Order: sequence, then structure tokens, then C-alpha cells
Amino acid sequence: MAENIQSKATVASEKVQESREEVPDEENAQKDEKSRVNVEVLDDTETATPEQPVYQMRPQLHEKFKPLSAKEVIHNVLFDQLSAKTYNAQEAAQWTRDIADTIREKVKELKFKRYKYIVNVVLGEQHGAGVKMATRCIWDAEADSYAHDNFLNVRIAQVILIF
Repeated sequence: MAENIQSKATVASEKVQESREEVPDEENAQKDEKSRVNVEVLDDTETATPEQPVYQMRPQLHEKFKPLSAKEVIHNVLFDQLSAKTYNAQEAAQWTRDIADTIREKVKELKFKRYKYIVNVVLGEQHGAGVKMATRCIWDAEADSYAHDNFLNVRIAQVILIF
């Protein structure tokens, strides 16, 4: 019985070796077939442009955030939304959301690439008291910037920051 098992193992190993020998012949046939196919090679290396890098850390100089453009957007939105209003505590929360959304959408229309925008709106009643604000964030001095503007009338004081 041991001889029968060994002979079966020998026959199985011979079949594996035969199948291994057949594979290179098939591969060679495929290579020969591929070599017979006519391939036209275009030599446009002079006019070809190099591929853009897939990942960029910072925007290009012409794509950087321009604070003056954003400040103009802030100023126009504030004047349009608040010039005829007097302070109302119940409506102030909705005003700040509307102003922040409008400013964010208009700054997006300026199409600065590779930026996420943070719009911070502070709205309060004008009583002559001071306000102190502080903001902290991780900042890349070469690529990041901000724009700000404020609005004052008889009853409303507002400060807007865009990062």
C-alpha cells in the first residue's frame, strides 16, 4: 500500500511538472502573437506637457487667498443686510447665520483653489461697551490668510472674520 501511495505521488508530481512545462509555451505563443501586432508609436515628446503633481501642499502664487477681495465681499454683504436694521435680540441669531452663509457663498464664488473657509460673525447691540475677541488656529504663514471688516451704526456693532 505504501508503494501504491508513492507511485500516485510520483504520477501527480510528473503531471505538475508537465503542466509547468506547458505554461511557458503558451506564454511564448502569446508574446509572438503580440509582437506581430502593428503598433504605432507617437513621438510627441516635444509638445507633451509634464503631468501635474497629484498632491500639492500649498496653492500656487496666483491661486492664493486675496484678503482685499474677501474684504470687499464682507463690506458689501454687511451694508446690504444691516444698513436699514436696528438691533433685535430675537432676530440677531438668524441674521448672523444668514450673513455668514451669504459671505461664505460669495467668497466661494471668487474661486480661490485649495482653501476651506471659516466665517466668524459677532453681532451685538451698540451701547458703548467694549468687546474683546480672540481666535487661535494652526496657521501656515505662506499659504493661509484672513480678511476682516466691521459694521457700526447707531444700534448694531458687528465684526466679521474670514479665515
